[in-house]
Amino acid sequence: MSFKQNTLSAAMMVGGFSLLLTACGGGSSSSSNDDPNLPDEPTALDVYTDTSWSAGVDELVGLTYPQGADNGPLIALKRTDNGDDSFSHTLMLADADSKEFTDTGISLERSYYRDVLAVPVSVTVNGEEIDTVVVATCGYDEPGIPDGAEPSGFGPSMSAAAEALFFATLEFYVPGTDIAGSVNITDDVSLFSCASLGGLTITDTADKGLTVYEVDFLVSGFGNGGNGYVFGAGFDFDYAAGEITAAGASILDTLQTTGALERNGDGDPLIAVNMEGDTALIDSEANDFVLETAGNVFTSDTDNGADILDLARGGNDLFAVSADAGLAGGDFSGEEFVLVSGGDFERCVDALAVNGTTLWCHDSADEGKLIEFTAPEVPQTQIVAAAERAVSDHSWTQIKAELEGAGAEVEVK
Repeated sequence: MSFKQNTLSAAMMVGGFSLLLTACGGGSSSSSNDDPNLPDEPTALDVYTDTSWSAGVDELVGLTYPQGADNGPLIALKRTDNGDDSFSHTLMLADADSKEFTDTGISLERSYYRDVLAVPVSVTVNGEEIDTVVVATCGYDEPGIPDGAEPSGFGPSMSAAAEALFFATLEFYVPGTDIAGSVNITDDVSLFSCASLGGLTITDTADKGLTVYEVDFLVSGFGNGGNGYVFGAGFDFDYAAGEITAAGASILDTLQTTGALERNGDGDPLIAVNMEGDTALIDSEANDFVLETAGNVFTSDTDNGADILDLARGGNDLFAVSADAGLAGGDFSGEEFVLVSGGDFERCVDALAVNGTTLWCHDSADEGKLIEFTAPEVPQTQIVAAAERAVSDHSWTQIKAELEGAGAEVEVK
């Protein structure tokens, strides 16, 4: 693996497996069945929905589709305000047939969680092969900018032992099973809060005669000194044994601030930042701004940039969402973020999930439901080369005639 391996804090028992969809099958609305001896059949929803959603209390802080899965489930992470200055978090799944998000029953014990990634896997339990997912999320106890707080960063006087109590952790789960693992996000510096997980890559080692998926991704957040940091992270999943066999994280970059993450075509980190009143995208490897828009691209605010909460590549384009309604895209020719119009995606907020050219986002006008849409084309600024701007002889002759007809004197040199 490319990350620095740390010791796992994990429960890796393989016994007691149940099928993934068993964990997300309860609570569906149902229709009557003519045979009274048979249970009612669930009625599929029109759109992906969390039927237990409470407006003003719940918040969507993570959404993903398992990369490369065939007809896989959507995974969502919900934060609930308990009304006593504390929050609880629910990891939910929705299969493509029912479209209903239901609780996986996984216990999330940190004060805050943000973002999710998922990898489709198959494991053998009691001689039966089961298709399921490994879900990664980030847990922490100190709120950061996406949580509405300035990161504390902690002071230099804090002891290493005390500081370790506040490390953000990557947590890994296989819903419906006892497979789980966690690792602190620490290297020469440490994260105390998380902003984003992104840039997922999966390598199958089958061509090396092994049975391991090597999973790598990026983590951004805030840590020592209140700085923004980007870590490379990942885990190994042995699909023959049904175990997470390694996990770790190592520092990649230090920034003034940080935000949502993706990768460019070369695999280098792209980081969305709200900096000095601009909404920007940084190429971490090149140490350069590749997109920069004055003010908030989602609103009419020209003095303050946007806190982009999620980035996703759909089709050939890069898309972004924030807490304000709208879908922004990357105009890489014009080197700026632009709002995309012409669809229900104009109501997008909070989070994005992607599968090829199909995207999902949270619906700002109908909370607890997702908007599903095909990736629109992000308009790109047309840059015309000087040679292409040259006027043809035919065009020049026409222009000359029009000018002379208007009484102008035209000299041809």
